[in-house]
Amino acid sequence: MSVDLTRFHESFFTESLEGLDATEAQLLALERGVREARGGASPGNDEQLNAIFRGIHSIKGAAGSLGFKAIADFTHHVEGFLDRWRKATTAVDTAGLDTILACVDHARALVKAAKDGQAFPAEKSAELLSRLSSLGSAAGNRYRIHFQPGAEFFRRGNDPLKLLRLLADLGELKATVDVSAIPVSGAIDPEACYLSWRLELSTAAARAEIDEIFAWVRDDSRIEIEVEAPREPPRSERRGADRRQGDRRMGGRRGEDEAGAELRTDRLHVSRDKIDELINLVGELVITKTMMKQMVQALDPASATRLEAGLGQLERNTRDLQASVMSIRMLPMSHAFGRFDRLVRDSAQRLGKQVRLEVSGEASELDKSVIEKLVDPLTHLVRNALDHGIEPAAERVARGKPETAVIRLHAEHKGGNIEIRVSDDGRGVDPERVAARAREVGLVGADEAVSVERACELIFEPGLSTAETVNELSGRGVGLDVVRKNILALSGGFAIDSQPGRGMTFVIRLPLTLAIIDGMLVTVGDESYIVPLAFIVECLQPEASRLKSIAGRGMLVEVRGRYLPLLELGRLTGSSGARPFAEGLLMILEAEGNQVALLVDALVAQEQVVIKSLESNYRKVPFIAGATILGEGRVTLILDVASLVRAARE
Repeated sequence: MSVDLTRFHESFFTESLEGLDATEAQLLALERGVREARGGASPGNDEQLNAIFRGIHSIKGAAGSLGFKAIADFTHHVEGFLDRWRKATTAVDTAGLDTILACVDHARALVKAAKDGQAFPAEKSAELLSRLSSLGSAAGNRYRIHFQPGAEFFRRGNDPLKLLRLLADLGELKATVDVSAIPVSGAIDPEACYLSWRLELSTAAARAEIDEIFAWVRDDSRIEIEVEAPREPPRSERRGADRRQGDRRMGGRRGEDEAGAELRTDRLHVSRDKIDELINLVGELVITKTMMKQMVQALDPASATRLEAGLGQLERNTRDLQASVMSIRMLPMSHAFGRFDRLVRDSAQRLGKQVRLEVSGEASELDKSVIEKLVDPLTHLVRNALDHGIEPAAERVARGKPETAVIRLHAEHKGGNIEIRVSDDGRGVDPERVAARAREVGLVGADEAVSVERACELIFEPGLSTAETVNELSGRGVGLDVVRKNILALSGGFAIDSQPGRGMTFVIRLPLTLAIIDGMLVTVGDESYIVPLAFIVECLQPEASRLKSIAGRGMLVEVRGRYLPLLELGRLTGSSGARPFAEGLLMILEAEGNQVALLVDALVAQEQVVIKSLESNYRKVPFIAGATILGEGRVTLILDVASLVRAARE
């Protein structure tokens, strides 16, 4: 019976992409170690080298078993080069790191092409393998080997092809087979080996590694090894030549898979503890439901009391179950932060700048759906820092700063939200430069003064860019305005702090999940609405004496010496029967750094609600972020506080 291998393809694609991401992260960490060693060759960290080798080895093995020949062939050659790093026969240097990172990118492209059922041009593979070959061929040796297996070779379970593959892993191998010993007449012994080989091996490996490959068969085979232009590598490069002997013998050992660093498919990797907790809670919920069913069947005054207690237990179990299910959707911020190490490294090289990325708080968890939508705004902010904020090394030194700039990504939980900071120690916002560009595009008047705070607002305007030239990172006037729109679409807030000459910090505040929010149920007339709790500052009883009318700005209400725009929810939503100002209730709401006063009839209760998209199920409604279904089955709309604040400012 044949096995349908296609059912394993999706798992292979997912695991391979995650493995390549983890391998890339290890390569970048290895590169930092080389740089800290002050630029010369460095043998690297054994643990990192092993992890890099295992990542490629795992993909090669899986690709070969599933029939993805292009992936298997390419990663086989990359694995061979990485093994030289492991054995210290080839030095770890910047040229090799650049090439292996390019190989990781190419392997990722091969996997994606296979996933999409597309053929991938072989020229790129050949180009990268040629680069690897040139890196590994320096200061190598050329060996001539005569290999003639003995009479007992096959009977002892040996395989000459495995030996030849191991030799090929060491460098460039040319093999010529000698078939002269095959009998031309008479019976042929199927367990006898009549073949022998003449081999030419070009390699940077030491002679001891070749001897090691033949160690298992030397006793019953004829093996002659001659070396041309021998050159033993320095002692520092020969260290550890005897490491992992078991790995090299007759095929090696398959390494463990690496954890992924990015979201690649709709699959989630969930820990066993979270699944066990979820199963236990479901079991408790079923038991409670059974108890309540029995109580209802024999309802009397005593049972009513028991029913109330059972309902309380059901509510607690349901909340626990809800929290547990939501925890499965939560992923650490490392899934968003993980990709920026490579982005900073490559972009800094292209721009000729020295930049180091520092990440903290990556263990803070956020809903998977939020992380997916957060990556694009974060990418814009990091690119903005690289291109606009960070100065060239010479300029930094002239200003008394270290040559190497620092970009920091930080995340931490604050209440029911997560706060993400993107900061750098670069130029900050230059008000004069921003003002000049703003005047060119007509955003400010010719005589209007522009403060630092005003300049920070202007950089979010569409079409405004302070870049001198257009490049692949910036200069087209799109970026920060997109960032603000995307963050607001996630029901988040955005703030900026700039210190000219010292750096800039962008602060993003987001709800932990877009699926469930804590809200306040309010009424206006005959209608009910949910106001997200995260936007509520306080609630006040209105006083008619504090109400002011300003020409051109509508109604304002004084709150502790500040005049806030007044929004009447009944008027905005067209609800009939709303209470007059003096009989209502003022909710002070804050979004995007601005506050408004919202007039409602009354507060009903605090609710935890599941958000349903109104736009995808009906249509977009002004000032409405979505809808929910309350316990009694009634559909209730959720207010979009950010749009209310924007409407008040306009």
